[in-house]
Amino acid sequence: MATSKNLINLLDDAVSETLTGLSYTYPQLEHHVSHRVVFSSDHRNRRGKVALVCGGGSGHEPFAAGFVGSGMLTASIAGSIFAAPPSTHITYALRCIAENNKAGIVVIVPNYTGDCLNFGIAIEKTRQAGVTVEEIIVGDDCSIPESERSTAGKRGLVGMLFVIKIAGAFAEKGFPLCEVAEIARRVSQSTATYGIGLTACAVPGQGLMFELAQDEIECGMGVHGEAGYERIKLKTASELVTLMLERICKVLSLSPNDSVAVIVNNFGALSQLEQGIVVCEVVNQLKNIGIQPVRVYSGILMTSLNSVGIHISLLKLTESHGDVFVNCLDEKTMAPCWPGCAYSIPSTLTPMSISLKDAEKEKVEKIGISLNVRHQRLIESCLKDACAAIIEKEAYLNGLDRGCGDGDCGSTLKRFADGILSNLDNLSLSHPAALLSEIANIAEECMGGTSGALYCLFFTTGAKMLASFKQEEDMRRVWFDAFRSGLNCLEKYGKAKVGDRTMIDTMYPAYKTYEQLLKASPSDFYNRIAEAAWKGCYSTRDMKPKAGRASYIKQARYLTEMDAGAYAAAIWIAAIVQTITHFKE
Repeated sequence: MATSKNLINLLDDAVSETLTGLSYTYPQLEHHVSHRVVFSSDHRNRRGKVALVCGGGSGHEPFAAGFVGSGMLTASIAGSIFAAPPSTHITYALRCIAENNKAGIVVIVPNYTGDCLNFGIAIEKTRQAGVTVEEIIVGDDCSIPESERSTAGKRGLVGMLFVIKIAGAFAEKGFPLCEVAEIARRVSQSTATYGIGLTACAVPGQGLMFELAQDEIECGMGVHGEAGYERIKLKTASELVTLMLERICKVLSLSPNDSVAVIVNNFGALSQLEQGIVVCEVVNQLKNIGIQPVRVYSGILMTSLNSVGIHISLLKLTESHGDVFVNCLDEKTMAPCWPGCAYSIPSTLTPMSISLKDAEKEKVEKIGISLNVRHQRLIESCLKDACAAIIEKEAYLNGLDRGCGDGDCGSTLKRFADGILSNLDNLSLSHPAALLSEIANIAEECMGGTSGALYCLFFTTGAKMLASFKQEEDMRRVWFDAFRSGLNCLEKYGKAKVGDRTMIDTMYPAYKTYEQLLKASPSDFYNRIAEAAWKGCYSTRDMKPKAGRASYIKQARYLTEMDAGAYAAAIWIAAIVQTITHFKE
């Protein structure tokens, strides 16, 4: 089994070095290297306020050290990777706090055997020294049915952050130890978390903790690299969120008109794009079943090294304590990694809920040359065939774009083609100037990025040129001038020219051949234009990119094929030529 790639020095130094890195980033945090303890800046002078302490194995960063700061933890203790911290280190942290703090300490313990044992030893030793300590063991994992649960109980997962944040706010307000501990217990009892994993993690220098097929996921996966409760086939984000919420809602006895706070936690390697999709699904699905998500927090909060996965954690806002919970969640904290901020609190203003698709689109004025029915049918056929050709080559274009681009050229152009086809019945086929303006709008809306801007410019400029012609003009000349003006605009704003390995290398030779053939009008007029386009496209194989994203690539092995944009231009030019030369009523 292959070992993982890691940016470390020595594995034995990894924990201390990452805690030192955190203290360099947030220099008001106090890192005691010898015991792997991180203290808040006010730990020596709490002014009679209760202190909060938590910790656990490393590999879960930013938990727990990232949540040290007034309003949350007073101290955190880190063990080795996926190992509970030694009791001596925990005892050291508790005694450091107790030296200047007589209000007592609440210790929040993740429910894992090693953590419970080592924290338990430290708590007993600290109590023997005359310090008042309350222990809160948090087990919020709801993935394993109660009938199948072992004596170890439920695992402590990211729902602990609800406990830490609310108890921390109580402590900061000066509530006595018994009340801080009681609110912590109430939060813990009202919280449930469910996790799914798409990949296992790998401890630095080792292979994956377990194998997981490409089309499988682990339901109920924890944060220590262990497998989940069950393995199922990969589903859509919507389906998986439904599965997770059903379990959580059942455990918390949630029903319509209830309110919750939400945490969506990233295991460490899930893309932010996907995490945003999960947040969207969680909020929408909760609203659809009548449950109001009052606060939503999302981020990389409690990780499992390099695992790809997600936790959903819900805190039920009970009638008796719901307002208290929310007020505490909204309280400020100096802890650097808490995801809440002023923007986490909903605005009193009504948000704009009308999407661009629902808004009335600007109507394009039908000006310039108008076409007869036959030419309208020809243009419609050209659009259909060009779009079909692009869609057919989606995967191939993505392949050409991979390595020297972002691998989505085919997908981007497919969106453009789909946009044209879905609007075909509403396009102004009778007026070419209006038609090109509408196609430009579709490019801008459906494609985005550089490609969308380039095609929008090309068709917008062509439309402007077409609007200037009169009805009796020669249509071959009209379309040539529109093509030329669009190409000139691409060169002006895109800054690419012939030889730079872009779509220009296809379009320019097509334009030059078109210009030359206008004088002679041979029988193979259109076929020769297509041939010129393909010749220009193939020439990009031997070019070094000088424009676009590919210009940053210097490894020759990524530049042995044609440019994706040039190939795409050749496809639609050739498709249009084919349609024109074979068109029949």
